[in-house]
Amino acid sequence: MGRRVYLEIPEEPKSSIILDDASKKALEEEQLEKWGKLTVYAVGADIADQLYEGDVVMLDPSSVSKVIKIPLTPDKDVLLVSFFDIAHIW
Repeated sequence: MGRRVYLEIPEEPKSSIILDDASKKALEEEQLEKWGKLTVYAVGADIADQLYEGDVVMLDPSSVSKVIKIPLTPDKDVLLVSFFDIAHIW
């Protein structure tokens, strides 16, 4: 994982509206811009002494377009970001 960071995805309100993939992606990007604080799920070995599981971070707003949502397990999706895209650690 190097300098990569996995972030928890905040709970989204449930909706009965069915969206196509493009609309889902656009909605996720819009929501990501609103998220001011995200919880660290795991960190890469290269940054394990600088950032820890459970830390709360803010992403650099200019990096939002680079955030990738990945399926970590069949039941768990996380956001994958670079350590350098983290603007603030609370």
